[in-house]
Parts: sequence; C-alpha cells; structure tokens
Amino acid sequence: MSLPEFIVEPVLVQVRFLPDGTVQPTAFIWRERTRYIADTGRRWQEEADGVIWRCYLVRTPASETFELRYAPAEGRWVLWRTWGDVTRDA
Repeated sequence: MSLPEFIVEPVLVQVRFLPDGTVQPTAFIWRERTRYIADTGRRWQEEADGVIWRCYLVRTPASETFELRYAPAEGRWVLWRTWGDVTRDA
C-alpha cells in the first residue's frame, strides 16, 4: 500500500444500520462523484480534539482505499485520507 494522502473534507455518506446497531457505510459522495463501497476493512474509534471519531477503512470496486470518519455526537462524516492516486479524476 502506498503512503496516505490526508484529505480531511466533509462528505455525504450512505449507510446501512445492522441489527446489532452497527453503522456500515455503503457509498459516499466526494467532489461531486459517488463512490460505492465494495469492502469495509478495519474499524476503530479514536478521540481527537475532544471529538470521538468512528473510523472505517473502506475500498471501492476500483480498488481505491479510503478512511472515512464519523463523529456521532455531531452527525458529520469526513473523508480523512486516501491511498494511491485517487485525486487524479476527482
């Protein structure tokens, strides 16, 4: 995997709520382009500047890798970082 590029931009995210209450992202809109999520990898939670973030490592059908973060207390999603040259056509 290549080095990450930090983006930190707000995004709109479509999610599925699983029976156990887990939130699973299924697609997101970034720079006016919808990217569907083919696979969700690692999930974790961390705190930064007093904000609790739920973090999701996701992959698109085109094998693009992104880290999405969700701040449940604020109801906002952020595209935190990418790997590879995904900004070339965005």
